[in-house]
Amino acid sequence: MDLHNAINQEETEVKFKTELQPDDWLCLKCNKRITEDKERFLFDSQSEFRFNNPEGYVFDIITFKSADGCREEGIPTSEFTWFKDHSWSFAFCSRCGLHLGWKYSGQFSFYGLIKARLIKGAALFN
Repeated sequence: MDLHNAINQEETEVKFKTELQPDDWLCLKCNKRITEDKERFLFDSQSEFRFNNPEGYVFDIITFKSADGCREEGIPTSEFTWFKDHSWSFAFCSRCGLHLGWKYSGQFSFYGLIKARLIKGAALFN
């Protein structure tokens, strides 16, 4: 790598770290900012859950009030919902399209995001 490329890479990394905060949650695949800790949402007094889908896959999810880095797809359905009286649609990273979890709608709306598909901003500062 030549000096010019090394300087540009260093400047990009510095800019990336100054725009992110340690409490941000990022897409594991592309590092897009998805949400932050202050958006965590308590459902039945907790914000982390473990669920199995009908095919037997296990998901550890975290609930958030909002996830600006997600785009929703699909018609909401209540079939196999994990949260009573809430329907769900898919939530994908708006940059790379990775399936990050689900958006839930009902009495209130929130996101259930798959913990293994997110990375905490603080991990990038170490």
